[in-house]
Amino acid sequence: MASRLLGLLREIVAAALFGASNEKAAYVIGYYLPFFFQRLLLGGTLSIVFIPTITEYLTRGDRAETERVTATLFNLILLLGAAMVLLGEVLAPLLVRLAAPGFAAQGLIPLAIELTRIIFIAMFFLALAVYATGFLQAHQHFTVPALAPLLFNLVIIGGTLWLGPRIGITGLAIAWVGGTAAQFAMQWPAMRRAGFRYRPLLNLRHPAVRKFVRLAVPAMLGLAVLEVNAYVSRFFASFLPPGPGVNAVAVLDYAYEVMQAPVGIIAVSIATAVFPTLARQAAEQDSAGLRATTAFGLRMVLVLILPVLALMLALADPLVRLLFQRGEFTSGATAAVAAALRGYTLGLGAVAAYYIITRAFYALQDMATPVKVGGGMILFNAVLAFLLMRPLGATGIALATSIVNVTNAALLLWLLRRRLGTFEGRRTFVTGARASAAAVLAGLAAAGVSVYAAGWFGPDTLSTALLLLVAAGLGMAIYLLASWALRVEEIRAVRDLLLRRAAVPGA
Repeated sequence: MASRLLGLLREIVAAALFGASNEKAAYVIGYYLPFFFQRLLLGGTLSIVFIPTITEYLTRGDRAETERVTATLFNLILLLGAAMVLLGEVLAPLLVRLAAPGFAAQGLIPLAIELTRIIFIAMFFLALAVYATGFLQAHQHFTVPALAPLLFNLVIIGGTLWLGPRIGITGLAIAWVGGTAAQFAMQWPAMRRAGFRYRPLLNLRHPAVRKFVRLAVPAMLGLAVLEVNAYVSRFFASFLPPGPGVNAVAVLDYAYEVMQAPVGIIAVSIATAVFPTLARQAAEQDSAGLRATTAFGLRMVLVLILPVLALMLALADPLVRLLFQRGEFTSGATAAVAAALRGYTLGLGAVAAYYIITRAFYALQDMATPVKVGGGMILFNAVLAFLLMRPLGATGIALATSIVNVTNAALLLWLLRRRLGTFEGRRTFVTGARASAAAVLAGLAAAGVSVYAAGWFGPDTLSTALLLLVAAGLGMAIYLLASWALRVEEIRAVRDLLLRRAAVPGA
């Protein structure tokens, strides 16, 4: 949670220095291109495949063999990471022109190429950091992997504040290299304490490596589907003509980052916590436990994300104004980002549920199903984005993404139910329906405060913060009361847990 909040602060700093300008748009492409290949070839695949692979060896109790497997995979990551950086440096001009062809008319291609080459170096360290996180989580160590992104964000924030005023947007890219290196370095001592021992081993014929590769290929395809879908938005946005201080690519990036903050705090945190359990239950063929854990994760995600969805829809304008409107970030950029944020937020519940649903598939070592479903979404996303961007601009592209996210999550949930049988479907549906009703009441209350009390507050940062505090506070209070009245059991369970902890001395 703290990492996501610092990540949001990182975006606030970037917004103050660079706004939603053409330079920031070039940075968006310069960042997402390396991140695409890192996620595809290393980072995302590791997070999906590595934990189940290592968990299988840990459950056997063969410590020596587990050490050999982890050392072999570590060296494989080193080599693949170095190759990825070299290819990225060479292919950057081609990749930028393919990802954002509309930049040619705006003269942003050279800057985007420069930034892409710098950030490719950061992806090497990020791959090592993701390996370290997977190793520690497989050993049921969560604290250091959760804290390492804090250092990552702090280094980027400090580097941006120091380098940005001196060398411009390039300083933000360089800060990323330092942040990713720090994230890996922080986890290295914890890896050693958890039993990692570096050995110069690279046995590509080892059964674990073969299984890793076998699982990694469909996982890569699945991630490619997700990342290509993300790039559809930026591809089409690059063709939208920029306004004064407002580039559609930068607008969508800011809106997406704000939408992703609660996803990271809530959905990713819950999915991260339950994934090792799901992997263990799948390895032990505990179908009942797998169903129960998946259902629990879905219910908790829905109960926690739905009020956020309602409040973000109601308070998008003051929220964006509070976060970003300072320095180079203009009021025009605020209006554009707030509109796009509403478009993305409509699919927030589906995005959050997706993380739990796919973790269940991955625990079952079924990487193919999310790939097949997601593959069909690419064309759907492209068609919707093309149709909606004409009347609605960047907001239409964001709305198209939400429609695709809802469709994707619904299909995967249906297929998972066919695979596992019923996983407390009625109970989950009732929880979602009751939480949705409570969230609607919360959103209406927050919107009412925002509209009718806006004249009492000025446009300055402090007044905007007070307006948000009052509106969101009232909305959350109504959500909790309505959830309690509607008997949303997860709310009661959290209360009971807190009461039990409070009753224990020293808790």
